[in-house]
Amino acid sequence: MFLPDRSSALGVLHDFLPRAGKEYAAQRNYDNGPDQKTGVSKLSPWIRIRMLSEWEIVSEVLAMHTASSASKFIDEVCWRTYWKGWLQLRPSVWISYLGSRERYLEDFQSNIQYREAIDGRTGIDCFDAWAVELVDTGFLHNHARMWFASIWIHTLKLPWELGADWFLRHLLDGDPASNTLSWRWVAGLHTQGKSYLARADNIRKYTNNRFDVNAGLAKEPIEFDPYSHPSAQAISELPPIPSKTRLGLIVIDEDLNSLEWLGEGEAFEAKAGFFPLSSYNSQCISEKVVDFRRQAMANCVNGPILENVEDLSAWIIQERLQGVVLAEPTTGLWDSIRPELEAVLKKHSVSLYYARHWWDELFFPRATRGFFNFKKAIPKALEQLERTSEMTVH
Repeated sequence: MFLPDRSSALGVLHDFLPRAGKEYAAQRNYDNGPDQKTGVSKLSPWIRIRMLSEWEIVSEVLAMHTASSASKFIDEVCWRTYWKGWLQLRPSVWISYLGSRERYLEDFQSNIQYREAIDGRTGIDCFDAWAVELVDTGFLHNHARMWFASIWIHTLKLPWELGADWFLRHLLDGDPASNTLSWRWVAGLHTQGKSYLARADNIRKYTNNRFDVNAGLAKEPIEFDPYSHPSAQAISELPPIPSKTRLGLIVIDEDLNSLEWLGEGEAFEAKAGFFPLSSYNSQCISEKVVDFRRQAMANCVNGPILENVEDLSAWIIQERLQGVVLAEPTTGLWDSIRPELEAVLKKHSVSLYYARHWWDELFFPRATRGFFNFKKAIPKALEQLERTSEMTVH
């Protein structure tokens, strides 16, 4: 279903574009089965690594639809940016999740109900089908993700952190921010007074009666201890990238599009991909996800793919670099990678420069509250798209 190359991604995008307006708004909640997801774009695995960027997708949509007719799809594209910005402003939420996850993974190693849930053997027909689909395909319809998370938390009464961990391992589009915060939202921890309860009639309707929903689902949500969000911190300003320095560009799988928005604007002596394989392995990310992202990077980067700091050191020495530039990683998996990367560069007296695309620069500071306040920035983004030729699809 998902091939790790840009031509395949563009093919799916162009196939979807005619449906990105009112048809998407009307059909997006329907999940007709693993091979019948025509109501949604199925672009998220490529958006996750920015093989397709948010700005070029929105630009392509606006070439075919008005902003008002495609507003629901544009909103959904921006939800991913909102989650990333929200967590970037509150990194302690990610740290807290990691701590709880590790405790639960240890405590639930031999828990029968947990093993049945991830193996698709709970006896709940829809839940078990989605569990198998996720492992087999690396993808789930967004509505199915909400139903699944609700049953996991409120019906099976399993820790939400374990469900979020399992999704992050297997989803091709698994993103620390959108995944963690979406699970927290379903649990009732993100928006005060709001949780999400899956209903049998809702599942039957939006799956066209594919499931009997042969078990009683929770009627009341699990009550968690009151939780107050940490205060949003400011987005730091990034120092300028020098023009008279021997620079190398490192492309990471958080933003493969940085080859475009950084590679064209700066003179780089060398370019390489950096794919920290040991970090993926330590997080138990599935082989399917690792292979997709590593191959996607190899298909984008005209240069070596470095998989550890030893390879990185050798590349720096070989290219005689004085500085390295990369797209700024957001809060998540790269929190454990950045210190090691920075230590290697410091060892070689090589300066490190992070860069942030204007899309993130515009949106992240506005993720201080809920999405409906955040989305007020969307018209400004659309104006920017009109002013720049950077968004042209190549």
